[in-house]
Amino acid sequence: MNPVTIFGAMVIGTASLLSLGVLPILLGGLDEVGRLSKAGIGQAAMFELFGLALGSAAGGYWMGRGAMRLKTVAAGLALAVVNVATAHSGSGVIILLDRAVAGLLGGLLFGAANAIIVRSNNPDRLTGILVGASVAPQIGLAYLIPVVLIPKFGIEAGFYALAAGAMAAAAFAVTLVDRVAIHVASERTRISFSGPLMLFCIGTVLQSGGLGAAWTYIERVANQHGLSPSIVGLAFSSALAGQVAAAWLSAWVVPKIAKWPTLFSLVLAQTVFTAVAVQIALPTAFVVSVCVFASAAAAAQAFQMAEIVRLDVTRKAAVLILPMILFGNGLGPLLASFATTEVDVLGGCWVAVAMSAISLLLYVVCAAVSARRRLTSPVEAKATLGS
Repeated sequence: MNPVTIFGAMVIGTASLLSLGVLPILLGGLDEVGRLSKAGIGQAAMFELFGLALGSAAGGYWMGRGAMRLKTVAAGLALAVVNVATAHSGSGVIILLDRAVAGLLGGLLFGAANAIIVRSNNPDRLTGILVGASVAPQIGLAYLIPVVLIPKFGIEAGFYALAAGAMAAAAFAVTLVDRVAIHVASERTRISFSGPLMLFCIGTVLQSGGLGAAWTYIERVANQHGLSPSIVGLAFSSALAGQVAAAWLSAWVVPKIAKWPTLFSLVLAQTVFTAVAVQIALPTAFVVSVCVFASAAAAAQAFQMAEIVRLDVTRKAAVLILPMILFGNGLGPLLASFATTEVDVLGGCWVAVAMSAISLLLYVVCAAVSARRRLTSPVEAKATLGS
């Protein structure tokens, strides 16, 4: 794949995910001005992330079948319009619909990037690079939106910033190809939905759901703990910086170290430190725990891509791994919203802890079943030795 095309895919993928790092700030801001309830925070996040998951799943196939450049321009411009519409929406219901459409359009953009990445020679490494690259601009926005943009221009300015990102994605469409090549030997076969693959997919949805629930409500948790806005800003910026470092580190080491033990450790860290953020109201503990659970989840994605490629050699499931993560990111806030009230949001984050813990259990079972199957298949055992 042409390096310019891969770079363009990285930029477009980054722009498509721009809202993820600042979604709690923007939705919390809508709550502050009375345009969204606390339960609505989780629901809006769910709608946007479900839209991202659906759009990226469909886009991974549809965007690459032809006219990818034109489709990317159209999706980018439409996403910019929807973000501007959200900025001026006064109704909670309209906001939910706006975010659902924004998620769907962002998902199509991400699908274009993903279609290129998973068909490269190093999809696991490029996934880690994309995760880190997508978080980098979120760090700047996580500071600018609450500290500069909202105080000066209101909550609307945050959505205008997202619109600018969508315009950038449209501009970089020229770097893409119009159609992606198909892996002749693999993509003309169906996905083999084996037991280990199904366990892995469910575990991945729950793990990302745990992150989505925690990330969506953590700003409200800090507010309930009585932590200052500066501590909240420090926690978010540190977490986003940690995600960049963790994702790029995992992209570098994923070919060199055992996949399952590393994935177990990362999901365990996500589970434990989410619980610490909910339970302990000390500023330092809060900042560190948010940074660790967010970074662990970001680092896990390269290992998740590596494992799903091994579990399904057709790579069709690999096209769905990032949409599955986004689906989980949306499912988590939805489930968490049922455990929150207008005066207590801690229950939502305990839902996040439970989802992460269950995902760890499913990964352990998946690894055990997969190892047993490899023992009965010498060819596969040799091919996957050390995984």
